[in-house]
Amino acid sequence: MERKAQQQTLSIRISDALREFLERSKQVISSGRGESVSTSDVAKILLESAKDDRLDYRLEVADLQQSPTEALSAIRRKWDAKQDLSRAEWIFLGQYIMVACEKVSEDPAMPGPDSFASLLEALLAVRRLRIDRGIALDRYYLGNLGAGDGAAFNDRQLDPEVVSQVAPRCIQDLRESRGSRKPVFAGRSFYVAVRDEELPDLVALNRTLLPYMSTLFRLAARGHWIREHRPVRSRRESRPITETIPAVSAAGFRLTFTVSGDGEVSFSYRWTPKTWPTRSRHIPRFESFGRCSIV
Repeated sequence: MERKAQQQTLSIRISDALREFLERSKQVISSGRGESVSTSDVAKILLESAKDDRLDYRLEVADLQQSPTEALSAIRRKWDAKQDLSRAEWIFLGQYIMVACEKVSEDPAMPGPDSFASLLEALLAVRRLRIDRGIALDRYYLGNLGAGDGAAFNDRQLDPEVVSQVAPRCIQDLRESRGSRKPVFAGRSFYVAVRDEELPDLVALNRTLLPYMSTLFRLAARGHWIREHRPVRSRRESRPITETIPAVSAAGFRLTFTVSGDGEVSFSYRWTPKTWPTRSRHIPRFESFGRCSIV
């Protein structure tokens, strides 16, 4: 009888910078799995992935996470300039798309059904590029879509056309019925698709996803706001020339706007409740301020 190969334990000392890198990589690898992984597991995965030429974009994603706002702004500039994104940049976008779909924000109605429908169409487009069968990935996609057919989760019985049948039905429901249940894990599926699908090349991936980029970036910017609590700003070399946004006035309130050099819009809302009954000679005036960013 052959003896089963034993796993060897390797103990090494690492710098603080490398430890921080492993922590960032742990977030990348944990996202989409639905469970946390240990730092030692991450180190093992990175070493093993070096054999599959996947280590480079895992390292690049971890670098992008160091300055997420600047990284998203750079992706926006590349999109505007019609330049292709790297695999790591697509994975980075997928992380924030996942956040936008799953996290509850101030407006629970967002993202809307059309955004989820476009996201599922983008997922199917990536899946059509695959150069391998990807049964395990199909099982994952179906689970996130809520397809509970037992046969669909059996490797031997899984029909490769199941996903291409289930997803379009979900898309149709989202387009036709505004009250349909949203597939909140669609972002998770898209993230795993751009990360793990065996694709022919980057050019094909960029050409396939370009028609959906408006929706994809909008979702990523929303996810960035939810996680980072700040807008995505694009740095400009010179101050843009903008027309003055006219103030809005009505009985009891006035709304004014200003646009800064970096494209940030600030607004001031002043409200004088003239119709409220009061015994005081002085009517209170309420004032609030808000801010948003043009992306």
